[in-house]
This record gives sequence, C-alpha cells and structure tokens, in this order.
Amino acid sequence: MTLGSRLAAARSLVLENFGYKFASLAISVTLFMVFRGAGAVQRSVDVPITAVLPAAYAGNPVLITPLPERVRLTVRGTPSVVAPLRGDEMGPVQIDLRDGRRRRVYLDRSLVILPAGVDFVGFNPPSIDLRWDALVTRPLAVRASVVGNTAPRSHITAVTVEPERVQARGPSLALEARDAVHTVAVDASGLSPGRYERRVSLEAPRDGVDYSMAQVRVTFEVEPLIGERRFERLPVTVRGLPRGAPYLEARPPVVAVVVTGDPELLSELLPSQIVPVATAPDTTPIRVATEARVQTVTLREGLTAVVEPPQVLLVPTRGP
Repeated sequence: MTLGSRLAAARSLVLENFGYKFASLAISVTLFMVFRGAGAVQRSVDVPITAVLPAAYAGNPVLITPLPERVRLTVRGTPSVVAPLRGDEMGPVQIDLRDGRRRRVYLDRSLVILPAGVDFVGFNPPSIDLRWDALVTRPLAVRASVVGNTAPRSHITAVTVEPERVQARGPSLALEARDAVHTVAVDASGLSPGRYERRVSLEAPRDGVDYSMAQVRVTFEVEPLIGERRFERLPVTVRGLPRGAPYLEARPPVVAVVVTGDPELLSELLPSQIVPVATAPDTTPIRVATEARVQTVTLREGLTAVVEPPQVLLVPTRGP
C-alpha cells in the first residue's frame, strides 16, 4: 500500500461519522468536569495577620488603623483535603508596611501558603484601608487619684507623685489634646492618720500611646479632720494682780476666739467654756496702760485657739 493510500484511509477513518465522534467527546469532557466539580467543596478558615511596621522613631509614620487579628480565607478542594485545614497552618498573613505610605493593602493569593490540591478563592475582607500619623514624643504630667474612706474623722491630704512627668510616645493626633496621664486609683480605705507611700501603675496605654515608665511612686498623708468655730465678744479676764495694786481693765474688754480641732469636740463646745485671760506683770504696780498677751484656758485636749486681737491694753482704773 502506497503512502497516498494510507493517508486516504486515515482521513476516511477520522472523518467517518465525525459528528457522532465529536459529540461523544464533548459529552465525555462535560461529564468529567461535572463529576470532578461535584467532589470539590469550599471552606473558610480564620488566618492570623501580622504587619511589618516602620521603625518607632520620632517623626516616622505610625499606623493608627487597628489591624484585625485574623482575616477569613476561603479555599476550594476535595473534602478530604480541605476538611483538616487550620488557619494557623496557612498563616500568618504578613503584610509589609515599612514604607509608611500605603493607604490600602490588598489581600491576595501571594500572602498565603496553600497545600497541593487546594485552590484559592479569596479573603474577607479583600483589602484593608490604612491611616497614618506622625510619631511624636512629649512630656505629660502625672495625676494620682487616692480614693476610699479613711478612718473616722480623717481625710487625705498632700498627694504627691514622683516623677511628676513621664515621656509619652505615640501618634500626634492622640497626644496633642492630652496634658496628663493618670495613675490607677490608690485605695486608702480604713487608713488611720499617717504618711503612706505606694508604687502605682499608670493607666493602661491606649490609642497607640506608650510611656517611658509603667509605674510611679505616690505619697499621701491621712490627717485628722479639722473643723473651725468662731466665738465673738468673749470678755477678757485680767489675772495676776499683786495685793494692793490698782484695778486693771482690759481694752478692748472683749475679744474673738477661733477654735480649731476635732469637729465632734467643736460641736459640743460652749462659749462659757472659753476664757480669754490677760495676765498682769508681777514686777511693779502698773501706773500706765501696758500691753498684755491674751491666752485661753480650759480648752479640751485636741482643740487649739487663736485670739483676735492677740494683745490688749491693761489700763489702771479705780475698780469695777
């Protein structure tokens, strides 16, 4: 058989019933794709995400958009392949943000490692919008808060903080409106009068701001509660006149007395219990007006008094 006859026979074999042969091939391919597709399923897993950020130097960009801890990845494959998949095995998704200029980052196939037989479908969300600010450093005053009910009839005074200021670092938008950082509250419940010192943590950082130290020293005092009462026009008693000396009259004859101390004791104090006394000199008989200091007697322990005016003139007279 010649070459020409062979080619003619082959052409006749291929073209004979060509329509039926083509239809059979198309049906076979279609059935293969249908049955193959029927065995594939989709599955979504949460994959951790991390970012490489610019160095934390003053003036550098700082990311102020909070990144999600995880993103949802959807894949496709046979049940036996995709069922055991875990997000931690395919991640983390790491995005490079070191240039500090990207406004949006797209999540695509290149960011994840997929095992053989697994097809990438997509991420949710498919992209993340980014906002940037300038990183700044500035000092902030430290404010301490001491709370709680101390012992009865006492109160908190003289609260001091060391150091008085700390350096704060963070986005300029977060720091420009702040002038202080607060400590966590110090509980002084039940404390009796005295001086106290505590190591206290600063409030938890937020908005991307951190501090040069985590704790400060807070010192405060618990003092007895002091009240005040003013008594007007109390007569001055002159004492210490030597025998035969002329009678002395205090001018002014009445004074005011301001008493401070325990509020409970003050509430029980009567004007008759307060005796302003001017003591005459015991050297020579007084012939002319002489100054004398006025003091109070018979005050209860825990009370102090201030006389207004503190001195009077003792003037000789003929007697009462």
